[in-house]
Amino acid sequence: MKKLFLTFLLVCSCVLAKAQMAQFQALYIYNFAKNIGWPADDASKDLVITIIGDNDLAAELNKLAASKAIGSRKVVIKESATTNGLQKSDIICLGESKAGQIASLLSAQEGNKNLIVCGKKGLCSQGAGIAFVSEGGKLKFEISNKNISKRGLQVSQKLLQLGTEVD
Repeated sequence: MKKLFLTFLLVCSCVLAKAQMAQFQALYIYNFAKNIGWPADDASKDLVITIIGDNDLAAELNKLAASKAIGSRKVVIKESATTNGLQKSDIICLGESKAGQIASLLSAQEGNKNLIVCGKKGLCSQGAGIAFVSEGGKLKFEISNKNISKRGLQVSQKLLQLGTEVD
């Protein structure tokens, strides 16, 4: 009985840790959106964030989107299981479990002005603009100014200073 109880506690703590990580990632993504120079002609359009393969993150972003805008832009959250057939998105978040699809995502989004955020360390070297990194239980991020600029966006100095710049 004691083993069962300890197993239950371990499972609960893992679930809570994953949910808390999704909350932090959602807040980071909101701040990324505030610190990116979006095309001027997008100022009156909704800011669309598509999440691929991370239901917890999508749920947390939906909570934020219900009460917070990015400047004057309403935030719309979409979900997808794959990188295929995505509609126009300003930010695309590729969950850690879908990291193997980075090449197909970048190919499909060629020429689009969007920010690619990934849930796995090292994906900036493969073309992502930002990649989440967990170090010592703390959430951090890598950022590639070069990759973000290639997609027709500008990144603020503030954001560059907060992350670990890689190119």
